[in-house]
Amino acid sequence: MKVKVRIAPSPTGFLHIGLARAALFNWLFAKKNSGDFILRIEDTDLERSEQRYDDDVVEALKWLGLNWDGQIYRQSERLDIYEKYLKELLDSGKAFWCGHPKEELEAEQKEQMARKEPPRHICEHKKEKRSEGQIIRLAVDENSTKTIRFDDAIRGTIEWEERLLGDLSLAKDLKVPLYNFAVVVDDVDMEISHVIRGEDHISNTPKQILIYEALGKNLPIFAHLPLVLGPDKSKLSKRHGATAINEYKKDYLPEAMINFMGFLGYTYSKDIISLEEMIKEFELEKVHKSGAIFDVKKLNWINSQYIKRLSPAEFKKVVKMPDIPDAAVPLITERLEKLSDVQNFSYLWEEPGYDKELLKWKNFTFEDIKKSLEESRMIVERIVEKDAIRSALDDLGKKMGDRGLAYWPLRVAVTGEEKSPDPIDIISALGKEETLKRIDSAIKKLE
Repeated sequence: MKVKVRIAPSPTGFLHIGLARAALFNWLFAKKNSGDFILRIEDTDLERSEQRYDDDVVEALKWLGLNWDGQIYRQSERLDIYEKYLKELLDSGKAFWCGHPKEELEAEQKEQMARKEPPRHICEHKKEKRSEGQIIRLAVDENSTKTIRFDDAIRGTIEWEERLLGDLSLAKDLKVPLYNFAVVVDDVDMEISHVIRGEDHISNTPKQILIYEALGKNLPIFAHLPLVLGPDKSKLSKRHGATAINEYKKDYLPEAMINFMGFLGYTYSKDIISLEEMIKEFELEKVHKSGAIFDVKKLNWINSQYIKRLSPAEFKKVVKMPDIPDAAVPLITERLEKLSDVQNFSYLWEEPGYDKELLKWKNFTFEDIKKSLEESRMIVERIVEKDAIRSALDDLGKKMGDRGLAYWPLRVAVTGEEKSPDPIDIISALGKEETLKRIDSAIKKLE
């Protein structure tokens, strides 16, 4: 059987980390096995589905480089297919119209929850021949002794008692299929060979198996990924920080996000790994069973490693700042973890603004500071080599009785900051003309 996998987001929210990680693992598995990766938008929930979320899914997958094979499938465009299969089940007697009103079903479910029982509905209408009702259900034997069993490619054998499921809801009517039914029909129709998804779907699997069996179709191989957890080991949510992929675009390179997400439930041979290398190493059976911790510190570190690899032209394009001097780029990329923090280095392409108090060093007077800057100006004006500038500044520090008196005012003059890269490196990046201009501005503040 040709390997075919899918990612099936609902356009009721932005593409989140957990689903993006599932998309990555599906994509890796497909590429490893020369298979197809299908994108299917599950938009039958018309009240909650929005076009902006649909667009976000498409844009996020493109940004990550997880391109799908063939067209994008949308459930809202496949209603005739679902209706055909529903009619088949109704005609065969395997499905039936349930006449219980919504209020009764909700009350029944509340009572079951209060008794800490699994929610299920045993319907007395399933032996009737009804032409309409509140909902279409799959008839399940409440007295069954059958055990639903499937071999999960990640977790091994999983079992479920059929009698605990009740009569499964399939559709609100012939034109409005519900989740479990639509998923099975789509996976059958698209010849999906492996269903790779989060472990929160394990409870749906026995229900879907019963639907496969009712339709007389072969089962795919199921594989349930570990959940992505926050640092406190609870399910990742907004209280842990950003969860939508689009919120990471401003700070992270897509290659870094892919590299990071690849480790959410898997172990590779090295920390920095390309998509091509991931494909070679990926094996479904080696996916972890335990939850994957979302560690933003690791994400930041991985991102910093990819930023360091960018050429000046690539970096300036990514941060959309073409005016950054090429010589300044290495000073930034060596220290940058998040792309938006590039603004912290604006002194490398814009003259800084600061109060003259910042120029002060220890208990030295402004006159001492001014004299230090004047001496520094002469050094920069006559010397080109970085090592020679440093040596001259060291000598100035000795002459003035405090090394900091030579370096601190100069650092502030060229950056306007208390902390920065080595001021000698900054001088080299700025060039003589710009450096002298900034020293002159600092001296003027002290006059």
